[in-house]
Order: sequence, then structure tokens, then C-alpha cells
Amino acid sequence: MPNGPVLVLGIERYGIRVKTVVGEEEEVRWDQLEARGTDETGVQGVHLALEPWWSGLPTAVRLEALARLEVVLEILTGYRDGLPDFARPGEPFHPFGDGYGVSLTVRIRRMARQLSVERGTDRIIMRRVQAGELISESVSESTVRLWVKAWQREGLRGLVDGRKTKGVQGFDALDPRFLRVADEIFSRYDGDVSLDNQKEVERQIRVQLKLQGITDVHLPQRLLQEYLSARMRAIGNTTRQNRGKELRKSSGRRSYPAIHPGHLAVDVTRWDGFVIDPLTGRVYSVEVITVISVPTRVIVALRVVPRSATSFEASLSLYDAMRPMSMLVTGDDEVTIDSFRWCGLPVSLDFDGRPLYAHRPPKPNTGRAIRGEHIKPAVCMMSLRADNGGIFLSADLRALLTDFGTDLLPSRGSRPIDNSHVERWHESLQRACQQIPGFKGRRVTERGRTVMIADKPLLTAQELEEHLHRFIALDYHRSPHDGIRLPGMEAGHFTPLERFDMLLPAVGNIVVPQRPDLIYQFLPKRWLKIGHAGVEYRGLTYDGEILDELRQLRPGTFRAGDDRMPFLYDHRQRQHLWIRHPFTDRVQQLEWRESHLVHAPLTDVVIDEARRLLRERGGNNVLSKRKVMLELIDELTQLTAASDMDEWRAKLTAARLRHEKALVDHAEAAAATRALEESRHGVLRFPSPRLSNAHSDHHPEAAEPAQETGEESWPNYREMV
Repeated sequence: MPNGPVLVLGIERYGIRVKTVVGEEEEVRWDQLEARGTDETGVQGVHLALEPWWSGLPTAVRLEALARLEVVLEILTGYRDGLPDFARPGEPFHPFGDGYGVSLTVRIRRMARQLSVERGTDRIIMRRVQAGELISESVSESTVRLWVKAWQREGLRGLVDGRKTKGVQGFDALDPRFLRVADEIFSRYDGDVSLDNQKEVERQIRVQLKLQGITDVHLPQRLLQEYLSARMRAIGNTTRQNRGKELRKSSGRRSYPAIHPGHLAVDVTRWDGFVIDPLTGRVYSVEVITVISVPTRVIVALRVVPRSATSFEASLSLYDAMRPMSMLVTGDDEVTIDSFRWCGLPVSLDFDGRPLYAHRPPKPNTGRAIRGEHIKPAVCMMSLRADNGGIFLSADLRALLTDFGTDLLPSRGSRPIDNSHVERWHESLQRACQQIPGFKGRRVTERGRTVMIADKPLLTAQELEEHLHRFIALDYHRSPHDGIRLPGMEAGHFTPLERFDMLLPAVGNIVVPQRPDLIYQFLPKRWLKIGHAGVEYRGLTYDGEILDELRQLRPGTFRAGDDRMPFLYDHRQRQHLWIRHPFTDRVQQLEWRESHLVHAPLTDVVIDEARRLLRERGGNNVLSKRKVMLELIDELTQLTAASDMDEWRAKLTAARLRHEKALVDHAEAAAATRALEESRHGVLRFPSPRLSNAHSDHHPEAAEPAQETGEESWPNYREMV
């Protein structure tokens, strides 16, 4: 019963008649009882006033409460079970019960002394005392008095240790008004603002409550601190973790269904190191454009460009993605690593777009050999994932992707997780960055006081690009990638090139027909009109023999409604324009009339600077046309020599880097065109990276050419320039 055990005096029709521990008789209905078990004394039941609370308590807690009940009943009645009918041998003992005429205080004092003696002989309790779990083995008089008062007030419920029955209180016990304001405060931490500490967050919440006129909110201190701690852990300890938490709200539940290697992702990152300009000796930063195949994780293109990258340079990175490249590693004692070279021209070409023979690209080297030929595969662009940067959303790049039938998939605003594959690649670049001088760390917290070391010279931009190409071909493409997992073979380790080979049987030929003039499909177009002196663009006049033939074309040949024609230009070097012949489909080159007067690279930066000087001088009308042309040449010469201007030197360094890269790109295309024109019967014999006779004896496997080629050596494009 709620106050302890009772004696059943009789079984009635509607219930039972019992005698309680205080000597009173009560009648209890059947619907107030619940049978719990049967022993030698009969059926044992429990009053429903204790259920389901009593049965839900742990066994140890119930036993402890029943032990305290025996202590209280013996003090008050003299019997441990509360009734004379349940008297145990020797009960009642002096001075417990009312029969000895001893006060309640004395009885409590004697019981506390007896309990202390009993606990002192209990080995389990003594071990807990020695271990420091309990302060003392004795039981104080005040503790026993509290038990008696708790039983008199609540019965058996008062003897249960509340600390052991207290469950975990949910945060919903907090005031809803407080939770509403807290949600508003924590929603600010989305990665854009700095994170405050927990005490400051609590202060902001209380201030908002006061400003809203809420002053009667009750906040239990412990529960409040647990709530704030849980919320702080959920949003993260840094702004980067705050951003990740915010992005998870809009992240998808499934990956993009990209199985074709031509599903690409592109992005630009600032290189976490410095390079040096060999011309001026100036140290500057560059950017890296990367194109990655999403399903295979193969890096199909990587370019080092000056900051900040342009849409044209992004287009050229796609040009690299569509060309198979080859790197050759030779040597025994002294290893020589070649640069990436274009190795994917087919055996035969027809410039009307119809290949005469099917072209099979060189198979990537998926073996473990370091020495030999390493292939960077080429892909046709099915789709391109990019962020919302201006260079990726430009009209020129969109027009290029439309020509190739490529879907542009821009990420959602401020959602870098939409382009997560290439973003993760930027973290892998750290290994390549740390292997060379000039590493400064990706974050400010990672950077030391010294970046450049005197005994380790910095790399140039060209050397940096070659280093990254070697890292990709010899390290990244040959290492197992954690993002490549197959159902049923989750424990298998596969490299990006192996994954590329897995998908080839499923998707078939994925190579764009290679043409020597492929680069000109990536140059931006400008619709210009041919005049008597040639074609004028941005104040410069270009001319060539092809213009005599194009002048005779009727208006509307290229674009309906006018006589303008699509000319191609490369802003990295302004000496030339190009146009594709409407009938032969050959790319013809136009040269600037005054190109022989300028020895420095003529770029947009130089032109803009020259025009600024002309504006400061008072305009073009100050001098005659002849004098304006001569002054332009003089100003360019002075600007080139003005190496003490930091801003100008930075622009000149970027212009020179772009110009040198442009010369290499166009030299490759010119060499391929000459090789085609000089071949017999229209059969192209393009040189392949082949070992010399001395080296081929030691490594016969490396001497195998990637395809049917001639025996001549690779051309050196830089010497040709």
C-alpha cells in the first residue's frame, strides 16, 4: 500500500478489508489492486496508487526505499514490517515503539547509531568509502529524521531517493518565448559573421527578451546552460563549420547521376604560394584553373594563370580537357621527366569535320611503373558544373559551350557544396604546394613568419605548372581515391585512372576528333567589317592576303543583314587576328600592320595604359595621325622600362605570362598544321614521345609508341617560337 505493507483481514464481495501499519482498518476495492506475484503466503498485490511509478523504478532504488521503510516503521511501531502480526524474532527491541515510553528524538538517535554500526560491517559500503564514493559510513541523526518526516508526509514515495529517479529533462521544459528568441540569435551564425562565445550569446538572448517586454521568463540555470552548450556544439566552433551547418539545410540526399567521364566540374583557386618573375625578379601570386571529371576524379585539365583569371583562360582549360596529353619519364640513375605534350592527333584528318579513320586514344597507364609514358586522358564535354563566378557565366564561355552541346550547370548562390568535387581537389593541392618553396599556407592560422627561404629559389609560373602536371600524373592519378567506391567492393582501392578505364566499356569512345586548329574553336569572336586598309579592332589595323578574297563575298555570307565577319582574337597577344574560311574551313591569320615596331608583348594591359596616357595628354586630336602612332610606340617603350612602378610591374608580369602561354598554344597548332600539309597523301605522321635507342634498351616497355607515328622526335615549341 502507499504507506507500507498491510494485513488482509478479510475478502469481501467488492474488495478486501485490511489493517494498515498505523493500526487502522480500511476497505480496498478490487479495481484498486493489481496482482504482482504468488509465493508461499499467497497472492501478492500492489495498490494502483503506486503504479506504474513503483514498477518503473530500478530494482536498486526500490530495495533502498524498502530498507528505509523498515527503519521508519521500526522507529514508530517497534516492528520492521509495521504490524505485530508480522513480528520478527525479538521484536520489539528497546527503545523502538510506543510501548517503552521513549521520545521520538531518542528513538531516532538510537536508530542512527545502530545503522552506523551496521554500515561499518558492510564490506561493499566500506569499499565505496575507501574509493571516495562516500564521505563516511555513518548515518546522521538528521538523515533519519528526514526519512521519518518524508514518510509521514508522502508515504513510500517520500522514501525514494529523488536523485536516482530524476530523468533527463528535455529542452521543451524551457519557456517557449526564450526558445523563439534563441532560434533567432543562433540563425545569424551562418558563416558570414564571427562566432561569439556562449556567455555573449546568453547576454544577447536576455537583451532581446527585455527589449520585447518579456521579464517573467523562468530559466533553470543548469538546463539553460545545457541548452546553450548543445546549440553551440551543433553550429560548430568556427565560421567554416557554421557555413557547413547552414549548407546542410539545402543539400541533396542523392549524388548527381554522373556516369559519363565527360561530366566535368571547373573552378579557380588562389595558389597557396608565391612564384617569381624571371624578368623583373618580382614575387607575385597566381591562380590555378582545374577541370575534373566528376565520376572518375581524373584531372583532365590544369592551368596556372595570373590573377585574376578570365573567361578566355577558363575556355582554354576546356581546350586542354579535350586534348590527350602525354608525359614521359626516362632514365636510370638520373631520371628525366618530360612536360605534358599533345599526343592525340588521329592518323588521318579531313578538315570538313569527317575523320577518315576511327581514332582510338592512347590508353592511360594504370600500371604501377613510374618510368614510361603517362597519359592524361581527354574527354568530350557532356556537362560542366561551375560556380556563379563572372568568368563562368560570361557570354563567350556560354557561346562556346553551346557550340559543343555542353550543358552549363551553375551552382546555387553561396552553395559551394554543389561543386564539392573540385572544391575537395583544392585541399589535395596542398600536398603539391608543400613540396616546393614559397608555400604560405591555405589559411592565415597556418602561416609562419617566414615564407621564402633564401637557399631555396622560388619557381616560375611555367615551372609551377610543370610541377603540378607531374604531381597529377605521377602522384594523384596513381594513388587510391577515397571517393571511388563500388557497391559490393567497398573495401577495394581504386585510382582515378582505373575508374576511368572501368567506365570506358560502358560509354564507348569519348574523345573529340582532334584537329590541329582545335584551339581556334575556343577563341572569342568579334564581328568586324573589312575596310580598305584591313580590319580595325580596338584602334589596331590587321591585314593579310585572305582579305582580298573575303572582300568579294556578298553581304550576308556570315551573318544575315550585314557584311560583318566573325574574327577570332586572343587578348593574351594582340599581334594577330584569325578567321575561319567559309568554304575551306581553314583558319587564316591576320597580322597587325605595326607589329614589327613593338618588341614587348602587346596586350590589353599595355593598350589600356597607353590610352590612359593619351587621355591625360589631351586626346588624339592634339597631334596628327602620324605623330599619334609614333607617340604610342614611344609611350610603350617608356612603360616597359618603368620597372620601378610596382603596379605596372605586376601588370607586365601577368601580360608576359599570358603571352608566353599563348605562343606555346599557337605554336602547337601551327606545328600540327605543318605536319599535316607536309605529309604524303594526306596522312598525318605526328611525332610521338619515344625513348632514344640508348634508353629503349633498358626499358623496352617505355619505347612502345602510343599510336602509329613517324620516327621523328618531338618538336620543341618554345624553340619554334
